[in-house]
Amino acid sequence: MRDIAGDTKTARRPSGLIKAGSDYKFPVHSSTRAQDEEEGVGDGNDLDFILPKLNVCILIVGTHGDVLPFCSLAKQLQEHGHRVRIATHDVHRQTVTSRSIEFYPLAGDPKQLSQWTVESGGRITGEARAAMADPSVLKKKDAMLKEIYTSCWGAVSEPDPLSPYYEMFGNMNDSMKSNPNFVADAVIANPPCQTALDVCEALAIPLHIMFPQPWYYGTVEYPHPFSGLSYDKPASSTSAQAMANYASYSIFEGVLHANFGRFINHWRARTLKLPTIPWNHNFSNRIAHCDIPFSAMWSPSFCPKPQDWPEQCQVVGTFTQFTGKAITKVELSEEDTIKFADLIKWIESGTPPVFIGFGSMVIKDTTSLQQMIMDAAKELGTRIVVQSSWSKMDVETDCAGPEGELLCHNVGPVSHDWLLPQCCAVIHHGGAGTTAAGLRYGLPTLVCPFFGDQYMWGEMVHRAEVGPKPCPVTKLTKDILVEKLRELTDPKTKEAASKLSVTMNEEDGVLTGLSHFWSSLPKDSMMCSIGLIMGKSMLAKYRLNGSNIPISHEVASVLVNSSNDEGSYLIPNILPSQLRKTAIHSQLRRVSLPSGIPLPRSNSLVGSVVVQAKHAIRAEKLIPHAATTFALRHRGGYDSLCNSCFTVVLEFFEWIFTTLFQSCMVSDRLARDHGCLGCMWGFAVSPFYMIWAGIMTIVTLVDRLGVTIANNIFGKNWLFFIDRRAKAKVYREIPTADGKEVSISSVLDVHAAREIAGDARKMFDQCKPSFSYHDHWNWEEVSLESLSKRVTWARKADLSTDKPMLKITPEEFQVLEERITWAKKMKMESLSYSRFCLFLGEAVHDRFLAIEDSGHAFFGAPNQEYMN
Repeated sequence: MRDIAGDTKTARRPSGLIKAGSDYKFPVHSSTRAQDEEEGVGDGNDLDFILPKLNVCILIVGTHGDVLPFCSLAKQLQEHGHRVRIATHDVHRQTVTSRSIEFYPLAGDPKQLSQWTVESGGRITGEARAAMADPSVLKKKDAMLKEIYTSCWGAVSEPDPLSPYYEMFGNMNDSMKSNPNFVADAVIANPPCQTALDVCEALAIPLHIMFPQPWYYGTVEYPHPFSGLSYDKPASSTSAQAMANYASYSIFEGVLHANFGRFINHWRARTLKLPTIPWNHNFSNRIAHCDIPFSAMWSPSFCPKPQDWPEQCQVVGTFTQFTGKAITKVELSEEDTIKFADLIKWIESGTPPVFIGFGSMVIKDTTSLQQMIMDAAKELGTRIVVQSSWSKMDVETDCAGPEGELLCHNVGPVSHDWLLPQCCAVIHHGGAGTTAAGLRYGLPTLVCPFFGDQYMWGEMVHRAEVGPKPCPVTKLTKDILVEKLRELTDPKTKEAASKLSVTMNEEDGVLTGLSHFWSSLPKDSMMCSIGLIMGKSMLAKYRLNGSNIPISHEVASVLVNSSNDEGSYLIPNILPSQLRKTAIHSQLRRVSLPSGIPLPRSNSLVGSVVVQAKHAIRAEKLIPHAATTFALRHRGGYDSLCNSCFTVVLEFFEWIFTTLFQSCMVSDRLARDHGCLGCMWGFAVSPFYMIWAGIMTIVTLVDRLGVTIANNIFGKNWLFFIDRRAKAKVYREIPTADGKEVSISSVLDVHAAREIAGDARKMFDQCKPSFSYHDHWNWEEVSLESLSKRVTWARKADLSTDKPMLKITPEEFQVLEERITWAKKMKMESLSYSRFCLFLGEAVHDRFLAIEDSGHAFFGAPNQEYMN
């Protein structure tokens, strides 16, 4: 079954906002489901995954205005039970940690980046002109961006360097007290974090892009923000302007790939141990080719989703502190009331002023701009409040009105949610957050863009008739400003802005974005199958290599022998010899299941565990589990026979080039690590590397051509056989119970669920799982009809043989078959192994109720009352 990231097979009510890691509350009387469906009672019958507790890393490159919206998202994630870290520039540390959110410092100076972008106009052509004028600037910019890109790896896999001092600063939250180490289970990033996909590939974890600008996914409605093309509305979807708009997204990514591709490939190979990205245009826009979900952080009422965007792209709304409710009046703190006493007195002394502020923009000539504002205020008699940020302006020197009153007032950093409601209109740079804030308060808006998406928001304001046509700040004059101020006071503009604010305030961007994040996660490949059968939501981090069952760290802690130094083989903590000890055996004999629940087919529950332990001792290898697969087949270039052949030819020449220059490459690599002796040794062994590279070139060519023909001519959906897909690199520690005593009852539960999961896996594999039901590579599925027949056949076979295929009772079979019937009614065409285990968990959940009812935790000391 596919969620928002692909073709939806069924419409289910969203359940992702349940507290993460909650136990499944299966209905006690499952057999009443069919009756409920006939009576139209459907809500209680929905069954979907409950999201496990995740370590979510939010990667942000940008200014304060870029970071602040994600703080609201982080708080919501925390409230829903997840551990969240925001990784951004160190200057934003206080902004993040003051909200009790974990922090990691990315490299780079956002002020310097903003200044460079203003100087180049945020356009490809502007970057080229800036490089020609002063090549040293481009060199400095590239160096800073490379530092940012490489620092993303530490952000998802290392503790904050200052975490030991958090308690001293008073900014340590509960998650950091329990574990300062951090390894991400999922990543949310904005596009300037160019290597977000690479670090996710290294950890084999899902990525979600969120940004208040269009990016990656092309559309004919407007161009890429950094393309420099006009934002005027195209005459038609087939016009030259529309086609240029669509192409601008791929062209921009191609330019970035040409500039940074070699560096990123080197970093991937040396640091992340990943294969390099092929050198051709088909692989430049990897985000779009991998169908990475994208949440557009702007109001759909203000700018609807383009019709040509794919389903994984959603316009979710603006991220603000006001979620799904009308904006309430914000009061200043007592300290700020004293600080801004003059401003408060000035605002209350006359009509509401016009707000002018350019946020984190670097203005070259502030003197002429501030004089322009004061002259326009005097000509119209308009009161104006000017906010200074990175560029300081003073508008109180020459702004007296006809009666000597002060027409303009200065203000520094202050809450927009307090200041804007007291204004009548806004003039600003057109940042997505500032634009949304003004419109949410129903204020007519003039955008004076500096670069990038600011031109887009200026045009969208004009299209929505809530403000005049935008005027770039470099073209602003006193006469133009006077004219724009008059347009802002037009009653029609005010009315349109008021109507738009009503619909925008009904939206809940943060929760909608959170719901999109939930629904886009590859949950079918993230869940611990044994946990699902036990009715618990746990994150899969390992896989049993022999049976191919994904398990969590908690389950592995029960099954792994902690005395094994390498931690590479799965052996149960409680061995058969230990189970035979009188003390333990006497405790196990006292365990009783609820009435009506039969014991397994072995003579006793103890015997079942002993048998299961004997099977486990046969050294089933424990390997890291990959929740996502960023496979080569899914990176574009292989989507059609013609494209595939062209890509194969390009890759072949790249492989040939690599083979011929092995002597230089090997010698250089060894020389960097071992000096002169390494260089000499590299020349000596390079012929062997060359021979091996030549063999792999031929074998890989056959693989690429063979799979391409099979997929595009014979309708197969195969992955390439020679494709070093992402493997988790960090979950190599030996699973333990973290020093806590693992209770005997927990061991019993895990082994009982493990036995059911193993039988379910065999049955699932007999149905010939494949990727053929939709174009993703994260998990395999089987036909629901085929699995249904297999379950029916297994139930009949279990009644006539002593060797059942699925060791569950007839009553449990009935519940399982009812759930499969429900899935058919919901028009599910296929089923993943994890979802099959969830269905089984509902069927057998009574087996595990005794522990829950007794208040016994999954880990910890045995519950003596229950044992006795």
